[in-house]
Amino acid sequence: MAVITITREMATGGRKLGRLLAKRLDYQYVDKSLFQKIAEDLKVSERTLESFEKSRAYQISNTFAKAFSTSYIERIVGYDKSVVEEVEYQKSLGNLILETAREDNVVIIGRAAYFFLKDVKNCYHIRLVAPIDWRKTYALENYKIRPDRVQEFIEKRDKNLNWFRRSICGAGFDDSLWFHLTLNMGRTPIEKGVELIMSVANLSG
Repeated sequence: MAVITITREMATGGRKLGRLLAKRLDYQYVDKSLFQKIAEDLKVSERTLESFEKSRAYQISNTFAKAFSTSYIERIVGYDKSVVEEVEYQKSLGNLILETAREDNVVIIGRAAYFFLKDVKNCYHIRLVAPIDWRKTYALENYKIRPDRVQEFIEKRDKNLNWFRRSICGAGFDDSLWFHLTLNMGRTPIEKGVELIMSVANLSG
């Protein structure tokens, strides 16, 4: 009976590990579903929200809204206000993560969940890292990326993830003290990673 958050560098197998962990424990796996709920809560399309999370500024230009027809947006969320504000996003994200955690028995991937749940009992925060060469190999094997673009792809995603966590958590977003366990996936098979997490959280499945 626990909540487990998984924070990862790009191309370290976080989703794959999270799904396997949730399956072993018979826990709910939360990833894209949370993203969809945030979009619904903020009354924006998922694509606008995705653009927001990847941007370097919290204010999303109305040009993003022009990528969609009005009828399409209305079918998805009712309407799209085109602009996502920092305060409302953080409030929605925090509320949804806390609500999800209250259900217990859940594995949450990303979205700075470790920050919002830092004071929640029986919640374990896991971070995944790996050497860049290992991550490049993983990305080539699991994503549709050309070999000559893979390093650029990883560096860009890392930069976006770091910006996102810094904006949510502050300057110490990458402090190892946030986490119960940091796994080097370059030296830890996914199945072994699952076992280590279960051991730290004193869980069996």
